[in-house]
Amino acid sequence: MATPRSSRFLTASAGLLMVALLAACTGLPKVAPSYAVHDFGGPEPVAARSLGFPLRNVEVVVPPWLASTAMQYRLAYAQATRRQAYVESRWAAQPAQLVELALKRAIRTGEAGAGGACRLRVELDEFAQVFDGEAVSRGVVEARAVLLAPRTDQIIASRSFSLARPAPSADALGGVSALRGGVQELGSELFGWLDGLDREGAARTGGSLRSRCGA
Repeated sequence: MATPRSSRFLTASAGLLMVALLAACTGLPKVAPSYAVHDFGGPEPVAARSLGFPLRNVEVVVPPWLASTAMQYRLAYAQATRRQAYVESRWAAQPAQLVELALKRAIRTGEAGAGGACRLRVELDEFAQVFDGEAVSRGVVEARAVLLAPRTDQIIASRSFSLARPAPSADALGGVSALRGGVQELGSELFGWLDGLDREGAARTGGSLRSRCGA
């Protein structure tokens, strides 16, 4: 015969068991793992530079493997074909958005006139930290830039860029620093390339890109 004390114990045990079963069935929300979120920091103190011809916009597009906020790296010394991602670090946005914002901060856009203006499309093929050894890594940025005529997709000029900057440390923070530097270098090289096209056209034919870009 059960005593009052044992009955209370059985009742409490049954109550705890019921709570556990309900939690298992309803799937109570779990605490999300914490991770660091990175971007390229604030804008540089130097203002965006203007080209000699109007540039309506800069658009950055990426392949499927870069369409996420994962901070990717590659162990070139061990598994060169395998892409991996840091568990405790993420980008604040997808690489396309981060790079596009950085390039717009470097090159002035939105200067379309009545006839429109040229567009710059940047196809980002690689954006990752590559480890050449356990303690040696670099930020790799590979892209193809295409200058498009107003109102059409006619290609005026194109060029490929492959940039690598050494990482100051063999971790996620080192990768952020190296890739930030690589994107800044990409912006500088893009401006130099576009400015050179404009000057070359003016020297060769007497007409710069201003006429082709609707100015």
